[in-house]
Amino acid sequence: MRTLRTLLLAAALLAPLSACKQEKAEVAPPPPVTLATDAIGHYCGMNLADHPGPKGQILVKGAERPIWLSSVRDTFAFTMLPEEPKEIRAIYVTDIAKAKDPTAPDMTVWVEARQAWYVLGSRLRGGMGEAEPYPFSDRAAAERFAQANGGTILRFADVHEDQILTPPAASVAEGEQ
Repeated sequence: MRTLRTLLLAAALLAPLSACKQEKAEVAPPPPVTLATDAIGHYCGMNLADHPGPKGQILVKGAERPIWLSSVRDTFAFTMLPEEPKEIRAIYVTDIAKAKDPTAPDMTVWVEARQAWYVLGSRLRGGMGEAEPYPFSDRAAAERFAQANGGTILRFADVHEDQILTPPAASVAEGEQ
């Protein structure tokens, strides 16, 4: 009798935890939003179509529309800055692995940012002329890009604030000195 009571008590205590885990597993992130021709960058206030290179979109809980970002660097910065919303449902970046030209990627192909591989420190600059993390859905594609353009391959969680918020000076500025 005591063993049965112990089993019933344990089951009653573990049932809410099981339901919680099941509820979290069933909630998939919303899909990426199609880039509109009038999408405006969150930080620069400019039309995304006016800038080459990869872009980002962040879907925040309670917001109907994504927060558009003119670069992947801005996308990382959004997640790092304390004043920005933290209830993020999904983060998407342009998938360079599927692009013929990394400076003009297909704006219909996105990868969830936390699942991507990034090449930081390549010779290529982003649409705003700054150092740009180039995102890839496929590690082999990131490796080929790094071999051709230089840089280090990292995952989203391994990119530190100092690599984004204080990137190295653009090579153009260095060449003018």
